[in-house]
Amino acid sequence: MSFKSNALAMLTGTVMAQALPLMAAPLLTRLYSPEAFGLQTLFMGLAASLAVLATCRLDLALLLPERDAEVAPVVGFIMCSTLVITILTWLLLPIAEMAIGQKIPVEWLCLLPLTVFLIATYQVGVGLASRRQAFRSIAKATVVNQASYVAAAIAVGFSSGWTLGLVVAKAVGQGAAAMLLGRIGISEAIGGVRCWSFSSVYAAAFRYRQFLIFNTPCSLLGSVARDAPIYIFSALAAMGSAGFFGLARTVLLAPTLLASNAFSLVFYREAVNLRGSQRLQHLTQRLLLTGLTVLAPLFAFCAVWGDVLFVTIFGDDWRDAGIFAMVIAPAAWMAVQTGWPERLFEVNMRQGVSFAVQLGFDAFTAVAFAAAYLVSADAIVAIVVFTICSVLYHHAYLFAIFRVAGFSTKALMHILLLGWLVFALCFAVLASMRLQIGSAVAVSWVAGLTLSSVIAALIGMYTIRKGLNSASGEI
Repeated sequence: MSFKSNALAMLTGTVMAQALPLMAAPLLTRLYSPEAFGLQTLFMGLAASLAVLATCRLDLALLLPERDAEVAPVVGFIMCSTLVITILTWLLLPIAEMAIGQKIPVEWLCLLPLTVFLIATYQVGVGLASRRQAFRSIAKATVVNQASYVAAAIAVGFSSGWTLGLVVAKAVGQGAAAMLLGRIGISEAIGGVRCWSFSSVYAAAFRYRQFLIFNTPCSLLGSVARDAPIYIFSALAAMGSAGFFGLARTVLLAPTLLASNAFSLVFYREAVNLRGSQRLQHLTQRLLLTGLTVLAPLFAFCAVWGDVLFVTIFGDDWRDAGIFAMVIAPAAWMAVQTGWPERLFEVNMRQGVSFAVQLGFDAFTAVAFAAAYLVSADAIVAIVVFTICSVLYHHAYLFAIFRVAGFSTKALMHILLLGWLVFALCFAVLASMRLQIGSAVAVSWVAGLTLSSVIAALIGMYTIRKGLNSASGEI
């Protein structure tokens, strides 16, 4: 299948998967409290971070071996590390309970290790399916994951409104997706068991040591930094603020997850095939330009109308989440642009650059956010600081990607300037519209959304006419 066909398959599945929880969110926000959403976000943040340790991000290396026989030892290594991390998680939770001096719900003692195992299994399945270009199967698994989560969350919410219901639902969804993709990787898993030996595992780990040395800590730090507000809010007993931040991030990062899930794996495969060619540079630049300009009106709309939008859709209790969304909008817009091209680090085996950039910015962002919140005691001020740091990080990350890939950084500057110009103009127009219309009427945001959508559609049509998918040419 071609890049366009693979991307379309992933895009279709990812759109459906993202739409399901977003469509269910107005109901879920009325069935569950902000604290319940905060617990869910905290739980999944911890599980995702531990899953990074479980796979050591070698699931990304599954696409690189030229021969299928070389895949089994890598799978064998991931199986061993996943088993070790799962057992350690189960053993260390009681110790963590004593260390923090707070009672950890007994459900977490069972669900957290299980979810870590399921996420790791799912990621291995995604890697193996990508190797076979079975992107339709990945898309189906993504839909099953979210559909199972939504169904379980609604069932628990109507039956009991249990605070941990969203946590249980997440585990159910992850399990369903892992089982679906598990069929694809069963032969490699069996091969990994049969060929397992210390020498084979060591050889696989040594061959792809770049992933162990750089991708693992980079992904772990990225996961922790991304959830730093959740951890800090939770540690300071502001679970409601954690829930507001979690919902705002879920809504705003939906396009980021869409781009990452739909294009990252397909782009990774395409980048391996086109490594070092002008076609790869042109493809990357065109996708980046399209993402920045087409999405700018929609994120500008969130920056202007976020509070009214959230109150209308999710209820009066979620106004603070809307304010959070208004502040986070520029960072979320930039996050869409780094979710898929970061695979160029792996293609060029320069993960050390990614690690250095992310380590510096993640540490700075976490410290700056914590300091802002502790000094001001105002969650909004802390979120503003977090957004500024995030925007700076995404710019630095894109420049690092272009340098590593040997692309023109001058072209990148032009693309970024054009993107910010479109964002600023849309923000100014929408802000003026809001001042004229006001926000007293609950549906007043519809006019702004309609205008933003029209602008985005026009930009998209213009980009397509300029030849988004052309094989050659410059911006």
